[in-house]
Amino acid sequence: MIARIIVDQKSKMIDKPFDYLIPPELEGSISVGSRVIVPFSAGNKEIEGFCIGIRNESETKRLKSIIKIANDANSFDEDMLPLIEWMHKKYLAPYLDIIHTIVPSGTAVKSKEWVVLENEASEEKSLVRQNIINILKDNGGSIEVDELCNICGTDVRDRLRDMIKKGTLKKTYRLSSKIKAKTIKCLKLAVDKETAEKNYKNIIRKAPMQSKMLKVLCSNEYISCADLVMITGGNYGTIRSLVEKGLAEYIELSDVRDPYRGRSFETTSKMVPTPQQKTAIEEITKSVNSGGGVYLLHGVTGSGKTEVFMQSIDYVISRGQTAIMLVPEISLTPQMVSRFMSRFGSRVAIIHSGLSLGERYDQWHRIADGEADIVIGARSAVFAPLKNIGIIIIDEEHSDTYKSEMSPRYNARDVAIFRGSEYGAAVVMASATPLVESYYYAKTGKYKLIEMDSRYNNNKMPDIHIIDMRSELMRGNRSMISSVLYNEIGRNLERGEQTILFLNRRGFSTFVSCRSCGYVPKCPDCDISLTYHKFDDKLKCHYCGYEIPNYKICPVCGSKYIRYFGSGTQKVEDEIKRLFPNASTIRMDMDTTGKKQSHEKILQKFEKDKIDILIGTQMVAKGLDFENVTLVGVITADTMLNINDFRSGERTFAMLEQVSGRAGRGEKEGRAVIQ
Repeated sequence: MIARIIVDQKSKMIDKPFDYLIPPELEGSISVGSRVIVPFSAGNKEIEGFCIGIRNESETKRLKSIIKIANDANSFDEDMLPLIEWMHKKYLAPYLDIIHTIVPSGTAVKSKEWVVLENEASEEKSLVRQNIINILKDNGGSIEVDELCNICGTDVRDRLRDMIKKGTLKKTYRLSSKIKAKTIKCLKLAVDKETAEKNYKNIIRKAPMQSKMLKVLCSNEYISCADLVMITGGNYGTIRSLVEKGLAEYIELSDVRDPYRGRSFETTSKMVPTPQQKTAIEEITKSVNSGGGVYLLHGVTGSGKTEVFMQSIDYVISRGQTAIMLVPEISLTPQMVSRFMSRFGSRVAIIHSGLSLGERYDQWHRIADGEADIVIGARSAVFAPLKNIGIIIIDEEHSDTYKSEMSPRYNARDVAIFRGSEYGAAVVMASATPLVESYYYAKTGKYKLIEMDSRYNNNKMPDIHIIDMRSELMRGNRSMISSVLYNEIGRNLERGEQTILFLNRRGFSTFVSCRSCGYVPKCPDCDISLTYHKFDDKLKCHYCGYEIPNYKICPVCGSKYIRYFGSGTQKVEDEIKRLFPNASTIRMDMDTTGKKQSHEKILQKFEKDKIDILIGTQMVAKGLDFENVTLVGVITADTMLNINDFRSGERTFAMLEQVSGRAGRGEKEGRAVIQ
């Protein structure tokens, strides 16, 4: 039998399957998705590979054989193979990059080159070679070659080859992986309970600590060694003594690294849907029964799209199928997870980059082993190893975070549609501000359109005020907070209601604008705003390279009020603290969300501690649902129109519509002030 293997070597020249013989002892053990170790190149270096097919014959003569299986569990199932081939053709992405995106991060098996001391009696005349032997003796007779070179301070591979030929050393390969299943070392009785009770009574005087440990073991089926030491006040030497006497034995138990361990979720039940929600649920579930389809759920902010998702998923899993729910931002995951955990409990698995490698590994295995049938996460969750998928939901489908900026440069929307077609699943793309393309496809019949144009329980949409900051400047207000927004924040503080202030700061590129007339210098060829470069004090186009010296005076109105836009959330926070010294504030941006679970902690603090004002970037613009938020303020909204991107108009509309929708989601009416 011949296996087609993608080898773990990043090179365009070898981005193709290589044929390897499956040795007789491994036949039946290797299948599509198997992770194996194979000899590669002229030096037959042992490297990792992934099997993507098995056949009976090969056109290549003198095939090399697979050395061994690197991991008992398959990296991916055979039904992922069409997706891998499709991505390879559509995105021109290397096979290896696609496979590494599909398999859990940190599980790559690397074959490390080691040397082992074979002839300790050998005396070397060379000081370097004698030093190598001494280092090996100090390390138990073997060491990794790279580590040996580091210790020696130079590359000693030539000398190692000579010593291997001479028989002094032997070369070998050992497998290593960053992430493995976590296990806990436990202890249990190796004898029956009666025998153990007799022993701990007999040795209570001679070995009181052993007696104490035996007594604890008699009351438990098993206990972790760490807990046993802590409970009894003993040590690991005492445990070893019990094992050596045959009274106890070690066992290894797997431990799932659960990011939500210790968290309790209040159980919730289905809500009575509104007529529009009911229509949407019926349309989607009908599609699940009839072989799937692609839907665009166009629902205004606060229309209850999440309840539609949950009731549709509930129907799917009642049929024995599985579901994927994609969200665009990690910051949205905590709220969505909380709602789904409250409804579906432990059936939910989480996948996103905010988890540790170990947590992602365990969540991936929970899904692969069938312990979870609902997956929630950011774009990478679209590759979850689910079987029999019935529905894939893409929330806030307009978000550009669904596109990967690294190889493979995939779009999670496209991948979701492909996976949905493979399983005959319903693919639901939902947004209050869908992409122009998505809306066009829905209007022309390529997608099926479902519209929800009113808020849940007919709550009123927020009143929106647009403020021209030029008039504020003319009245002498040079602050970034307009008088209208200042007064509205003051009203909210008096009422005990909460405020969200949004400043869109994409990247660090700044542009120049006249505060008097609003003029923004643009490229004459590309019609996008020029970016200010402080280093050489020039304005440059990032599309075609056009550049001009920076303006000191506005060429349109002659004003000297030329400003560089791009001030950050910290500056807004400082201004709010100056204007409202008694108000409590919290900030949510890249600086404050760098640590693990920081998104969740900030949002929990904002809600539970009744923080007056949340200041943030686009993390606060989508999906958040707080009943007490009645005011949204947008600082310098027009900066989004001047980003050097041809979609800036579309994205500005989407962002303003989304962030305004955070206000008035409870019983109180909402307002939005857009400056």
